Amino acid sequence: EFVDKYKNNKELKQYTDPVMYFFRFNENVPILKNKNARLALSTVFDKKGLADSFLNDGSVAANYYVPKGFLKGPDKKDFRSTSGEFNKTNVKQAKEYWEKAKQETGTNEVTLELLNYDLENFKKVGEYIKEQLEKNLPGLKVNVKLQPHTQKLALEKKKEYEMSLSRWLPDYPDPMTYLEVFLSGSSVNNTEYANPEYDALIKKIKTELGNDEKARWKAMQDAEKMLLDDAVIAPVFQS
Repeated sequence: EFVDKYKNNKELKQYTDPVMYFFRFNENVPILKNKNARLALSTVFDKKGLADSFLNDGSVAANYYVPKGFLKGPDKKDFRSTSGEFNKTNVKQAKEYWEKAKQETGTNEVTLELLNYDLENFKKVGEYIKEQLEKNLPGLKVNVKLQPHTQKLALEKKKEYEMSLSRWLPDYPDPMTYLEVFLSGSSVNNTEYANPEYDALIKKIKTELGNDEKARWKAMQDAEKMLLDDAVIAPVFQS
C-alpha cells in the first residue's frame, strides 16, 4: 500500500536488505538430479511480477545469489554491478529445458512437493509459484507443504523435502558467507550438490587468493556463476 502510494516520490529512498529467498532443490529426487529440470524450474516463473505486484513491499526480483548493495569490491563497485544476472525468466526457454528433462529421465508426469513457511505472506507466494509452474510446465503438479519455521529447517536438514522456498542472510561481511554454503559436505548445503570443481575454487579463494583482492573477487564471481549455471538453487527475490 505505502510502496504504491510513494513509489514516484523523488524523496523516497528504497533499501533492500541482503536477505535472499530462493528455491533449494534436493538432488536426491530423480527429476531434480537433472540439470535441465532445475533450469526449467528456475526460469519459468515471473519473478518481477511476484516482487513488484504480488509482494509489493520493496522486495526486488533476483536473478542472482549474492545480493545487491551488500559489498563493494577492490574496484569500489558493488558485487552485482560487475557480476551480471543469471537464469532470467524465459518461459519459452524453460519449456524447452522441461521437455529435455522429461526425455532424459523418461518421465512424462511429475509431482513435486514445495516446502514452504507456514506464514500468511508465504502461503500466498507458494500458491503464486504453484500456479505459474503448473501453468507453464506440461505434466507438472506441485503440492505445497506448509511448515512452521523450526520444523521446516529440520526437514531441510534431514533432506526430507523436494523443493523448498528458503532464505539466507549473511553471517559476516563477505560474499563467501553465501558461497561456502554449497560446498560438498557443508552442514547447511542440504541439496546433495557436490561439485569438485566448485569445492576447489572455494578452497582457492580461502587460501592462495587471500592476499590478492582483485583475483579473489573475480573468483567469487566465478563461483556464483558456477552455482547458478548448475541451477543448484533458483533465486526468487531479495528483501
